[in-house]
Amino acid sequence: MSLKAGLEVHQQLDCGKLFCKCDALEAGNDRIFTRRLHATSSEMGTVDIAAKAEGIRKFTYFNKSCNCLVYTDEEPPRGPNKNAIEIALQFAKLADSKIIEEIHFMRKVVVDGSNTSGFQRTALVATGGKIKYENGTIELDQICLEEDSCRHGKNKDEYLLDRLGIPLLEITTKPQLKTPEQVQNAAKALGRLLRACRVKRGLGTIRQDVNVSIDGGERVELKGFQDLSSMSKVVENEIERQTNLKALKGCEVSETMDVTKYISKDRGTALACKLTGWKDNLGTKDSPKGHIRMGQELSDYAKKAGVKGIMHSDELPAYGISSEETEEIQKQLNCKKDDAFVLVFGKLDMAKDAMKRVIDRAGINGVPKEVRRVTPEGSTRFLRPMPGASRMYPETDIPPMTLSKIYVKIPKTLDQREAEIPLNDEESKQIVSRNLDKKFYDLIEIYDNPSIISRLLLHTLPNLENDENIIVGNKAITKVLELVRDKKIAKEGIKIALVQVRKGEEIELMNENIEAEVADFIKNLIDEKIDFVKEKGMGAIGPLMGPVMSNFRGKMDGSKINELLIKEIKGKI
Repeated sequence: MSLKAGLEVHQQLDCGKLFCKCDALEAGNDRIFTRRLHATSSEMGTVDIAAKAEGIRKFTYFNKSCNCLVYTDEEPPRGPNKNAIEIALQFAKLADSKIIEEIHFMRKVVVDGSNTSGFQRTALVATGGKIKYENGTIELDQICLEEDSCRHGKNKDEYLLDRLGIPLLEITTKPQLKTPEQVQNAAKALGRLLRACRVKRGLGTIRQDVNVSIDGGERVELKGFQDLSSMSKVVENEIERQTNLKALKGCEVSETMDVTKYISKDRGTALACKLTGWKDNLGTKDSPKGHIRMGQELSDYAKKAGVKGIMHSDELPAYGISSEETEEIQKQLNCKKDDAFVLVFGKLDMAKDAMKRVIDRAGINGVPKEVRRVTPEGSTRFLRPMPGASRMYPETDIPPMTLSKIYVKIPKTLDQREAEIPLNDEESKQIVSRNLDKKFYDLIEIYDNPSIISRLLLHTLPNLENDENIIVGNKAITKVLELVRDKKIAKEGIKIALVQVRKGEEIELMNENIEAEVADFIKNLIDEKIDFVKEKGMGAIGPLMGPVMSNFRGKMDGSKINELLIKEIKGKI
C-alpha cells in the first residue's frame, strides 16, 4: 500500500469582510429570512455532480453579523477588500509562489445552504511555491482568495451569517505526502507560516482538509480537521478504510419493489431492493473494528435525498421490523443465502430518490471519488460526491484587478520572530504564539528587563484576569513599570501595584529607610536561628529567604534582600 496525500488549508484573514464594508464582528439586526437553492448549469451547460446531489432545499438564515445587503444576496458585492488582497500577496511571497498578473473572481456553485446566493466567490492569486516542514519540503499547487461560508445553526437547514464573507486564503499543495506523520507535520508548518500574516486566531479560524488516495484507489477529500493532533490518526483510519474497500466489487441490484403492505407499522412508503452477494457487507454497530460498514455508507448517501436513513438485512429484525416481516421481504425479493436487502421509508418521491442514490453507490467498484467529513471519533463519513469543473463560472459583478503594481512588505516568519526575542526558546515561542511580541518590545522600551516583561505578559496579567477577574489596561502597566524602572517599587511588587492601580488605590512606594528595616529584620532572624545557621552555613540562605520575602515582598528588590542575607550569615559563621 502506498499513500499519496495533499493538503487544502482555509485560513480566515483578519481584515473585515471580503465584499462589504462591515467589520466581521459587527452586531447586526437579527433578521431572519429564507432562500430556496438549486443547482444551475455552468457556461458549458453541465451541472456539477456535487451540486446536483444536494437537490432543492429551503434554508433559513439568521443575520446577526452585519447590516448591509451584500450577504443577504440583495445587493451586488463591493470591493474586493484591498487589505485581503495584500495579505494574500504577502503569503504568496513568503511561500515563494508565482503571483499572477491579474485576478478574476469566479463563482463556484454551492447549494448546500452554506451561502445565501448559491455560489461562493473565489479568485486565483498565485501558483507554485514551497514550504519546509519537519524532515521534508512540500510544493504548493495554488493560492486562492475566497469568501468564507455560513456556520450551521441549531437545526437542519439553518445557518448563521456571522462567518459568511470573511476573507479566506485557500492553499492547496501537491499530493507529495507519503505517510500520516508527514501530513500532520506539513499541516503544522503551513499553519505556522500563515500566522506570519494578519490572520484570525482561535477555534474555527483555520480549517484543514486532506486529499487522500492509495494504490488503485480514487482521490478522497477529508474535510473538517480542527485538531492537528488527530490528523495522523484520521489519515491512518482512512487508509485502512480505503484498503478494505478497494477489494469490494460493486454488486448487482434488483429492481426496486414497493413493500409497504408487508410492513405492519405505518412509516410511509416502503421501498426495497436486493443487493446480490452482499450479505454481511452492510454490517452493524456491533461489527468488529475495520469492518467496511456499507450499510452506514449507503445510509449516508440516502440521507442526501431527505430521508432519515435506511434499514438493511444485516441488522434486521430490529427497529420495529419483525422476523416475519424480514423473511417476507427476503421472499418477495427472491433473496438467496448470500444476498442482502435495503429498506427505505418516506414520501414516495423522496424514497425513490433515496433508493436511486443507494443503488448508484452499491454499483461502484472499490473506492469512490467523494468528499468525506471527519468525525470526533477519528473516522470519516460521506458528505457529497467530489465536485468538478462544472461548478465554476465567471463572476460578472467584480472587475479584474492587476496585481503587479501592488507593493507589499514580506512579514517575518514565526521562526524569525522567535529568534529575535532575547529570551529562552520556550518563552520566545510562547510570546510569539500568543502574538505578544509587539507588546513585549513596547514594554521593553519602558523597562529594559526581558525576563520581567516576559513574566508579566505570560503569567502575571493572565493570572490576574483568570483568577481574580482583573483586566489591567496599558496605562496602568506603563505607570507601574515606570515606577519599577525608577526604583520606587521593587519588581516583586509589580502584581500588587497593578491591582492597586486597577482598583484606584494609592501605590505603596518603597520608603527611604527600607534597607535598614530589612537589615534589622535579617539580624534578628539569624540571632533567633543561630544554631540552624551554624549547622547549615551558607545552606541556610534558602530557608531563611522565605520569611524575609514574605515580610518585604514588593517593598525591596529580592536580589538586594539576598545580598543583605548573605552578608549577615557570613558574619555569623
